[in-house]
Amino acid sequence: MTVERVSPKVPKPIGILIFLVFWAIAIVAWCLANVSNIHQVQALIVDLGLIFAFAGFAAAFVETRRGFVAILIYSLLGAVLFAVGDLLDIKILVYSLRILGSAVAFVIVPTNVLIAKLRILT
Repeated sequence: MTVERVSPKVPKPIGILIFLVFWAIAIVAWCLANVSNIHQVQALIVDLGLIFAFAGFAAAFVETRRGFVAILIYSLLGAVLFAVGDLLDIKILVYSLRILGSAVAFVIVPTNVLIAKLRILT
């Protein structure tokens, strides 16, 4: 007999609150990017703002605690990879992460949520 592990649901207002807070953090990061005189640090601040924007947008669609934990883990991994790419000036890594992050946040997560809610012939 198998046991299915069910992740608890998170109320929708919590997801919207995370969306708003993360987008506010992203906008502040983008506004403060010019504070530094070092180009690599400016790029890192902008990319950290992108991570918050992507995570905030994806959080608006996720409904379970496991989904929020996945967003957190991928955001931390993205921050580390952006730091490596920006501070070491590895442009192919940075641009690949920007494309991958936007694809995941704006296309893959909403599409998966939409498909998971569809019930065909059940």
